[in-house]
Amino acid sequence: MKEVDYKTYKNLLENNSVSFKKMPKSVFNSDIFKGLLNSYILEIVKAGRGRKITVIKESEFKEFFKNSFPEDNVSQTKSGNIKKYRDSKATSKTEKFHIFFLRGFTEVKINSKKINLNYHTSNFGVFAISNVNIECNKVCFVENLETFMKAEKLLGNDYLFVHKYGRIGLNSLSFFKAKEYLVFVDYDFNGLDEYLRIKKVFNNAIFYLPNNYNDAFNTYSKKLKDNKAKMSNAVKHSKDEIVIKVREQVAKTNKFLEQEYLIND
Repeated sequence: MKEVDYKTYKNLLENNSVSFKKMPKSVFNSDIFKGLLNSYILEIVKAGRGRKITVIKESEFKEFFKNSFPEDNVSQTKSGNIKKYRDSKATSKTEKFHIFFLRGFTEVKINSKKINLNYHTSNFGVFAISNVNIECNKVCFVENLETFMKAEKLLGNDYLFVHKYGRIGLNSLSFFKAKEYLVFVDYDFNGLDEYLRIKKVFNNAIFYLPNNYNDAFNTYSKKLKDNKAKMSNAVKHSKDEIVIKVREQVAKTNKFLEQEYLIND
């Protein structure tokens, strides 16, 4: 990232908000800023006659800033730029890499090239790609890595199973083209938020809710952690029947069900 990104996010970190008019266009139009908005870490709110950018999830934003700018006070040299901005050319435009891990047992198309995913999955466990187009019949987005590595035990071998390195953003979903989309996430507010984000791009996306969900929830649900206890506006105001069901159950019990419990070794 550039120095302007550092100064903008540093200002947000210190003041918890910044005037919309003072937000640099390069930062506002960046994939990183859009990702922070889409994940409801930041939000654009009304402020008098204008608007402002406000930090909604303080702990997540602090973690983002720490990971993005690991050293706050360094010299303005090439090595300093690497430490401070994670970029030796902080004044240059950087490319964002969307990295996905794939598992599957059918043939898929990656950048229009046919790939025997069964070969790679069976021999190496996982196939990794970045910033390429993927075409398949059925795709299943899996939230957690451990579940992703075993998802076929529950859902069979017909899906292309996908796990994103980092949080799924709207832009990263543009690489996928399929006939069917399934979303397999934790049964909590964060999982619901991820489902709604995916459904915003693929309106035929289906939330995976097993037939024994209620029994599993009653048996294996666990208390919500602080980082899972806050409901995004998208989840809070959703009219989706499954979102309402899970949302109200989690809110009422203050418990959630991890997707790992649905897969037996």
